[in-house]
Amino acid sequence: PPLCTMGVFGCCAQLCTLLALLLALLGGWLASKEHPLGEVFATVFKLQSIGKPSTEAVPEELTPLPRPEGELFLDLPGGAKMPANGIGMCCRPTAYDPVSVHRTVLWYLLQGGRHIDTAALYLNHEAVGLGIRDAMARGVPREEIFLTSKIWPGDYGYESSIAKAKRMVKELGVDYIDLVLLHAPIKIEPALVWKAFILPKLPAFLGGGGGAEVQMADDPEMVQYRLDTWRGLSTLRDQGLIRNIGVSNFKIHHMEEIRSLGLAPIAANQMQYHPWVPDWMKDIVSYCHEHKIAVTAYFSLGGHDNKEKAMEIQMLNEIAKSHGRRPAQVLLRWSLQKNVSIIPGTGNHKHMADNLGTYGFALSEDEMAKLDSMQSLPISKDFFYFDV
Repeated sequence: PPLCTMGVFGCCAQLCTLLALLLALLGGWLASKEHPLGEVFATVFKLQSIGKPSTEAVPEELTPLPRPEGELFLDLPGGAKMPANGIGMCCRPTAYDPVSVHRTVLWYLLQGGRHIDTAALYLNHEAVGLGIRDAMARGVPREEIFLTSKIWPGDYGYESSIAKAKRMVKELGVDYIDLVLLHAPIKIEPALVWKAFILPKLPAFLGGGGGAEVQMADDPEMVQYRLDTWRGLSTLRDQGLIRNIGVSNFKIHHMEEIRSLGLAPIAANQMQYHPWVPDWMKDIVSYCHEHKIAVTAYFSLGGHDNKEKAMEIQMLNEIAKSHGRRPAQVLLRWSLQKNVSIIPGTGNHKHMADNLGTYGFALSEDEMAKLDSMQSLPISKDFFYFDV
């Protein structure tokens, strides 16, 4: 028995050593990457893509179709207009395959779409830029294309943000970016997370009481990172390399801090938005509209975890049926009529056409009110919100 026990312990020790080695190697590999979190996302979605089709090739003879009838725009500071119906280049298998990304952008632009949303974190700038240049070669004017990208908090800071934005322009192969967003209000560094989030909660965790609820984004160091980044991007806006600057996942007081600088105005705030968002997020949208800050919605259809449940809601399906539309189109139209732009993501050109077709109908006041009332449904408790 002792020998048997020793054998079991020895086997466990070897497995633990192997696991530790694998984790160390993984950690070292991620640490060598500019965007470790982006690499994790890309790996997960690439694994999901196994056995699934990539985006269909674009026919050589396809030329630009007319822009959608009834197209809507959101006004930005300085007179720019952002198409209200865009395409998101994130968070699905075809968004991390360079061939599919290139084809997706080309399909979308040739079908009349003009608003493309990407980010440094998505690791697809080169393929997005190739799609844009190929569309231009087929007759889509660059001045009609509205290109949005985002700087990840790892590149926050005055000098860092300037350097990163210049690299983004080069990666995309364009002369300028129409809109650059600060991707999140927090800079994710181990020391800052410990100081601003974990340390204040330790007393309560250890049973000693006194642990105050702390918002990471309100740590003075975090605030300074955001302000320094805004100063850096404002410099590039003055130079014309960036046309507009905005934010993503920012709360009202985060935006007020930036507005107090008196530099470039906040052009847009990209945030989660759909009929189930809580009241505090609706207050953010109201604040943005009041201060002429455009709002762009992500997860318009409920996001990865809740889309299927959302599409089964009876009220939504009844409204869709009355218009001869899909439930997804009704949800997208709801956002548009709330004066919020949308960026649904797809690598399927038929779905792109469907999404652009959202311009082709309107919801009545009664239908909008019914959709508003879905906030009270149980599904509203199933969402996770970026509240830091």
